[in-house]
Amino acid sequence: MGFFSGNDKVTYKEFRKVIFRLKESGFSETEREEVASAFRGDLHESSSGAGISKEEMKKGLHWLKEHPGHHHLSPDQLVKLEETLRRYL
Repeated sequence: MGFFSGNDKVTYKEFRKVIFRLKESGFSETEREEVASAFRGDLHESSSGAGISKEEMKKGLHWLKEHPGHHHLSPDQLVKLEETLRRYL
């Protein structure tokens, strides 16, 4: 896994890379915006807490999986999102 950073959080800069990779994987602009919205609060915490921790990633993905009527992401896209986020943790 060439992109494994060993960090305890996905930083804002890394999250921008996640969004770019999702675009390359065929996620529409709307779908990428929905992903960004799901994790916005985690990315914009105070400086010491900013970023997406492993626990926050799990909670965000769980919410997306449990509320399919609130977004346009397919189960396959959620798997791709999780794989992509994990590359930066």
